[in-house]
Amino acid sequence: MFLPEFRRSIAISGLVLAGMFATSSPAAADQTQDRWVYIPDTVTAADGVACGGRIGGVTVATDRLPGLVYVRLNATFVGMSTTPGVLCSVSATLLWRNVDTGAAGTWSAEVSGGLIDFPAEPWAHLETGSGRVEVTLTTDRPHVPSATDINVY
Repeated sequence: MFLPEFRRSIAISGLVLAGMFATSSPAAADQTQDRWVYIPDTVTAADGVACGGRIGGVTVATDRLPGLVYVRLNATFVGMSTTPGVLCSVSATLLWRNVDTGAAGTWSAEVSGGLIDFPAEPWAHLETGSGRVEVTLTTDRPHVPSATDINVY
């Protein structure tokens, strides 16, 4: 009697393991692949009395939305604004060019901040197309631009 029960236990264990592997494989295939790239800081003057600081950001491209890049900028400034109660601010522009397709464009946002990072605005999306995309961050005030590359799905 011991041998049939042992075989039955092995068979059930094998079915359980097979079921675990069968259900875990599709889940792994369904996982979204995201590529996060930080935009290096751009050092810039800002509107105000002796206002200046840094603007940086982050981009994310996902395989679920090929050809799109999501971007968000943030800033840290020190100084005094010319308007009481308003933080130092600057107009930031992201220039992009898809090296593989030749497509190009710009995106601008008013960025303000204090000693704590402030997001410029909610996430924006750039329709760059798939491929290697060169990104340069500039402002409308004296600045040192920054650049990076993003591989877009």
